[in-house]
Amino acid sequence: VVAALLSTTAMAEVSISGTTEFYYKNDDSQITANNGTSMGNTDNEIKLTFSNKTDTGLEFGYVVELTTDADSSSTVDESSLYISGSAGKVVLGGNDAVTDNFGIGEQDIMSEEVTGTYTSATIQSNAGEKTYGADLTKASYFTPTFGGFQAGVSVYDSGAAGTTDSTSYGASYTIDNLKIGYTNGSQEVAAGTVDNESQSLGAKLALGNATLIAAVSKVEGDDEDIDSIGFGASYKVNADITVAASTMNSEDSLDLSGTEKEELTQHMLEIKYQIAPGLAGYVNYTDYDYKNGGEASTDDDGAVTQFKIAASF
Repeated sequence: VVAALLSTTAMAEVSISGTTEFYYKNDDSQITANNGTSMGNTDNEIKLTFSNKTDTGLEFGYVVELTTDADSSSTVDESSLYISGSAGKVVLGGNDAVTDNFGIGEQDIMSEEVTGTYTSATIQSNAGEKTYGADLTKASYFTPTFGGFQAGVSVYDSGAAGTTDSTSYGASYTIDNLKIGYTNGSQEVAAGTVDNESQSLGAKLALGNATLIAAVSKVEGDDEDIDSIGFGASYKVNADITVAASTMNSEDSLDLSGTEKEELTQHMLEIKYQIAPGLAGYVNYTDYDYKNGGEASTDDDGAVTQFKIAASF
């Protein structure tokens, strides 16, 4: 029996990869607690993948991602089982909803997403997909790709006493150098209040060294009716340098202070320099203007400048 188990284990393919980043950032914010400089060694991760494939072509495996930030304990970020074959792919366990796979937002044009330091917990920071359930345990299914079309669905059950069950859908269509992505998600909330719902639609077009993105989204819930729109563009100057920029606006028509709605306008610029294979440097600048619209948060008109070096293995 032991020999058989060892033989089975030996057949599995194992891959290990990792990422690590270090940044220095200056926040120019009207909120005193957020104003100033900081540095960090974050977004560090080790990814382990175990996979196997049967003689009939059925592939299955286990993927675990460990967060290993400095001065903190290692934690499991994602952990899931997958089974993939001619009928599609099933992912079971702690992983993102399918909205993350199919959504397209203007910030996808960036390698690094450096948002402003505004304190709103409700306004959208981009015009892309909104994911319910984060990396919590869920069941997801992806169809095979046929004729450039693919779709998927995720289901999250918050338990017998839970009140945050969610269902997410996604679909994409790719033709030549154009990809269109759509997402739709819903999340139950406590009885007597409005459920959370979201939709997004985005398109990504590659034109030689240039890439363009346009996206719109809508998020609805208790006292929330948020419309967002965003655009992004990037240009690969040469083999080492890529420049990207994006702009977005998000507005909640239900949060008002007089005639002023809760609103965020945000512009981003990024310069990426590929130092060596697997090693890159980034300079990011973000300018933002946030109006609280009567929400329990503070107006903030500011900017963020960040320098980062990132390595992947």
